[in-house]
This record gives sequence, structure tokens and C-alpha cells, in this order.
Amino acid sequence: MRAALIAAALAAAVAVGSARAAQTLVIYSVATHEQFLNHSDDRARGVGNNPFGSFKDSTGPSGKETAGNGPFAGDRSIFTFAVFGTDGVQNPIGSATFACEYVFDKNAFCNAVYVLPGGRLLGTGYFNFNAKTFSVSITGGTGKYAGAIGQLDASAAKRNHEQKLTIALR
Repeated sequence: MRAALIAAALAAAVAVGSARAAQTLVIYSVATHEQFLNHSDDRARGVGNNPFGSFKDSTGPSGKETAGNGPFAGDRSIFTFAVFGTDGVQNPIGSATFACEYVFDKNAFCNAVYVLPGGRLLGTGYFNFNAKTFSVSITGGTGKYAGAIGQLDASAAKRNHEQKLTIALR
């Protein structure tokens, strides 16, 4: 009997959590700070000291991963943004932080936190350093966004360096 009551309570909690209404938010952001961490010293230290062995593969890397301008695999960057409720970017309503780690071809995997009125949205994304648009998968949140899932799509807005963020939560 007790197990049945616990199962019913859990089912009710899941039903309430999944009853979240679909919601779309449109907000705007402007980058406020960026810190780039160049880990070229780590790449140099790994030459000849590779834990996977010293081998050459004719189809393997040609050295282009570290030629030219970065970011290169292993480099990191941190971005902060001011978040606004309108495209006038006059009165900030929140902030955002991206912590990114680069892999090959200037692509990065980033963890994002958007601090908004009433809570935070958490997400992850994988995109190119030179991308004009990008998407972030919303994987959770706090406060009124607790348990949120969905997608954030960023695109250029009217003003230079401003991003329009369309957030679809389900």
C-alpha cells in the first residue's frame, strides 16, 4: 500500500512538472567581456610526450590544426553578456555567461547560463568561432525556469554587436 502511494505521488509530481506550458521569449544581448585562454604551451608540452603513443597515420592530422590563427583545440574562452528585454538595449534585465572549450576547426562546446528575472536558464551549444548565428539547447533552469527544456536561437539584431535571442521552452 505504501509503495502504491509513493508511486502515485511520484506520478503526480511528474505530471505537474510536464504540464509546463510552451513559452517563447524574445530578448537581446550585447557582449560585455571576453577572456581568451591560449593553451599553446600545453600543445608544445604534448609533442613527443603523448600518452597515446608516438605514431604516424597517413590519413591522420597534417598539422593544419595548429597553423594560422586560433582558436585551436584545447583553447578556452569566457564571454559575458548584458541581457535586455527590448532591442533598445537601454535597461538591462539580466546577464549571461558562456564558458567555451575549442576543439578542431575553430568549433567550440559551450556551457551557457542566462540570469533572467525570476530565475536562470542553463544550456549547452556547439558552434563555430566565426558563426553569425548559433543555437543553445536549454537543458534546465532555476526559479520559474526549473526543469525548463527547449532551444535558444541567436541571430544578429538591428544594432552592431547586438544579438536577438529567441527562446522556445516546452
